[in-house]
Amino acid sequence: MPSINDVAKNAGVSPTTVSRVLNNNSHPVNAKTRERVLAAAQELGFTRSALARALANDKTNIIGIIVGDASDPYFATIVRGISEVANENGYLTFVCNSDRIVDNELNFVRLLRDYRADGIIFAGGGLTDPAYLSQIADLLVQFTERHVPVVVLGHHGFTAPAVSIDNHQAAQEMTEYLIELGHQHIGFIAGPPSLTTSAIRTDGYLQALANHNITYDPALVMESDFTYENGLQLADHLLTLNPRPTAIFGSNDIIAIGCLVGLKQRGVAVPQEMSVVGFDDIAAAQYVDPPLTTIRVPMREMGMLGMKQLLRAMNQEQLEPLYLLPHELVVRTSSIPPLNSG
Repeated sequence: MPSINDVAKNAGVSPTTVSRVLNNNSHPVNAKTRERVLAAAQELGFTRSALARALANDKTNIIGIIVGDASDPYFATIVRGISEVANENGYLTFVCNSDRIVDNELNFVRLLRDYRADGIIFAGGGLTDPAYLSQIADLLVQFTERHVPVVVLGHHGFTAPAVSIDNHQAAQEMTEYLIELGHQHIGFIAGPPSLTTSAIRTDGYLQALANHNITYDPALVMESDFTYENGLQLADHLLTLNPRPTAIFGSNDIIAIGCLVGLKQRGVAVPQEMSVVGFDDIAAAQYVDPPLTTIRVPMREMGMLGMKQLLRAMNQEQLEPLYLLPHELVVRTSSIPPLNSG
């Protein structure tokens, strides 16, 4: 590709003059010289790189999206919503997969800072590690000083405008739905212990038990990494419990589907012997056998609204600290009353 030096040589001027012409610099350039420079650039097929223009204008049109697991359909659907609005407004999205690892997430934020991203969206729940929270706070100060907004799609340990659902209420509603079916021995598969969403959804489950005077059994609460493979493994663990739970609530659909498949592989009939429910309503939830009862999260809408909020912040508009979207309990055939309920 031709460079500024090539254009300068072809036009018989200095590279500085070429830069002034192509950047519409206020420094005066003779009209005939300007014409020679533009003609040389056209003849050579020279175009300024988008990055060079961005660095000159301090506006890159780049939006960074931090996700916990890019392979999870939950995040993929959110990113789709963000990208739709971003593309409509001339922004390019960079998706950064942190795997929920502190150093990965911090390094991505530093990279977005160095690439002068115009805004950042943190999709999903936040990390709770104290060292992470200290370092991310320092990094976000640097974005604030450059007037670069940050929006979160969930609950985080730092202050930023948020778009989310009421995860506590949703988890409580799902647990109470199972209780109303007649289940008293309900297992709960929480997410990673380092994630805010895990703690909030677990609290919703516990609140429902307390509301119905059901004694909390710590053996019924299991941690997970939110993956299908981990769900398969936890199916084995469920079968060691005595007594077995009559229902299991996975705090995301991927883990619930893995558990459902694992139970069936081991000869446990779902839902006749054990009901299984999830959270998110990813597309696969309606296609598994049996179709999964779950909490519907408006993932695409959440991404779209998050990006719209970011655009408002770029325009110096005042945002509400938290925008809650509605969730929905979707009942399918993976959940029925326990057979021994009377």
